[in-house]
Amino acid sequence: MTDSQSETVHHALPTRLIKLLISACFYAATQGWVVLSRLAGQKSKGRCITLYYHCIQPEHRLKFARQMDVLLRKAIPISVDRREPLESGKHYAAVTFDDGFTSVAEQAVPELIKRRIPATIFVASDLLGQTPNWQGYPGRFMSLRELRLLPADLICLGSHTRTHPFLPKLNEEEARDEIAFSRAKLGQMLDRECTLFAFPYGAFSEGLINICREVGYQRIFTTLPYLAELGPDEFVSGRVTVEPTDWPIEFYLKLCGSYRWLPTAFAAKRKFKAVFAKDALVDGPLRSHSG
Repeated sequence: MTDSQSETVHHALPTRLIKLLISACFYAATQGWVVLSRLAGQKSKGRCITLYYHCIQPEHRLKFARQMDVLLRKAIPISVDRREPLESGKHYAAVTFDDGFTSVAEQAVPELIKRRIPATIFVASDLLGQTPNWQGYPGRFMSLRELRLLPADLICLGSHTRTHPFLPKLNEEEARDEIAFSRAKLGQMLDRECTLFAFPYGAFSEGLINICREVGYQRIFTTLPYLAELGPDEFVSGRVTVEPTDWPIEFYLKLCGSYRWLPTAFAAKRKFKAVFAKDALVDGPLRSHSG
């Protein structure tokens, strides 16, 4: 490990621990609420947490397999293209993968087949068979032949745009091309309709959501760790990021949906920074003048 990598890990670990601690408290509070609701005779809604991975390296296959065993014990596996309402009082979990790396086909899919866990892989239509040009994700993307070899009864394929751009930076015409063309091309290449879409980098806006709706997707996915309903009326669905190297307690809390406080915390942080910056602009010149 290089000095820069060591420094990154050193700074990331406290943040990870803080998130874990808050999520554990969130879990305790929500479980307490569930118990009180049951005592009051109230039925809880069915809920689903959607997990998303990127690469599953050979050295992490066993850890991924153990996570899938936990999923089977604690939740009901479900496909994200489901359109029926979830059963009351049941906890479901869906598995997704972004980018379509070959390591997913080689390491993750065999473990999913063993356990009959459905999954969805989101791929960029124009990058099939290529090596990514961004750091941190070794390997290459699956080719069209490799995608066709995946078990269609268990693995669903969705769009991840044409070239994996940061969509909010594109103009409307460019964004529409990335979103619509990938759907059409994947449908043609795979000989099946492409109805699911995931935003690259989790970056989206209301305008981009509207484009997805207009071009015919039935459901789209962000990287905000909200619980999903996966019913007929849910168009935008959240997901929580997972790594095979997550600590067991970390994975369990994510599986339970206990990281869904994060978007609220991030929104509050952005508002605080905006207010602080505004105050600095107002107060700064005054302090300077008085000095």
